[in-house]
Amino acid sequence: MSNAATPADWANGLHLTAGPYFLGLYQPSPETKDFWAGVELRELLLKFCAESGNWLHPKRIVCPDCGSDKLEMRRASGRGKVYSFSEVHRAASPAFAKSAPYVIGVVRLEEGVHLFTRIIPGSAPVKIDAPVQVDFRVLELGQLLPVFVVAA
Repeated sequence: MSNAATPADWANGLHLTAGPYFLGLYQPSPETKDFWAGVELRELLLKFCAESGNWLHPKRIVCPDCGSDKLEMRRASGRGKVYSFSEVHRAASPAFAKSAPYVIGVVRLEEGVHLFTRIIPGSAPVKIDAPVQVDFRVLELGQLLPVFVVAA
């Protein structure tokens, strides 16, 4: 919350944190523990509802179409397309400063699930509808995370 009497000094940027946590990093929870276990094995796992045949985001606890809570984890193809992206030139925290500029965005997987992620320019630049493939990399804070690399 800002103090109206003291305007923010935007010239040097503002650090974006939530308490001691940097925004945008994963927070394992009971519904996502299997997803993160897959990441440790370098596998992209998503939830799947056998009743409706829908692939679901790892945080889902029930199928939005049929209401079933009988969801299972399945390996995703790891392929998708860039749905939206932004190139960050001023890092949100000092931990990311050496990586700037970097690209973050939303990838729409072949399975129809959208994931917010780091997007890495590969053999082609990042652009809307560019094909991407999952990769697993240790990023700035030492965590192994799924990222997507632009394919030719």
